[in-house]
Amino acid sequence: MEFPSDRFKDDAESSTGLLFIRVYNKWHSIINQELRKLGITHPQFVVLTTLNFLSQSNENITQVSIAKMADMDVMSVSQIIKGLEKKEFIKRAVNPEDSRANSVILLSKGQEIVRLSLPIIEKIDEDFFGVLKENEATLRKYLKIITN
Repeated sequence: MEFPSDRFKDDAESSTGLLFIRVYNKWHSIINQELRKLGITHPQFVVLTTLNFLSQSNENITQVSIAKMADMDVMSVSQIIKGLEKKEFIKRAVNPEDSRANSVILLSKGQEIVRLSLPIIEKIDEDFFGVLKENEATLRKYLKIITN
């Protein structure tokens, strides 16, 4: 059977997309393995750390502001927030600035999971991307270009 690509018919390794997904899958697998030990998923980690980061400068964080900062779908963030609320990591309260929206508040149990998980994830990133040495800054530069 013939492979219907003129560009990658003879060399799949030339596909940037294939290489990118392989790198992502390897990195994501390591992240998931470590977060599983703490009883949270990667999306839950992202929402918790985003909420923690935003809480430094604002008391009335909404799920929309979390979604924007994390570049996630608002409905996905809503579902994740429901799960985190059940685990008592966060709570929702009436937003005094906008009665149509809830404020999302990081509880002490959620702060603790961020305190435990963030250094682990930062170390994974350091080890995983550290093999690039001085080229890591270049990778970040190009990733920023692609995401804009």
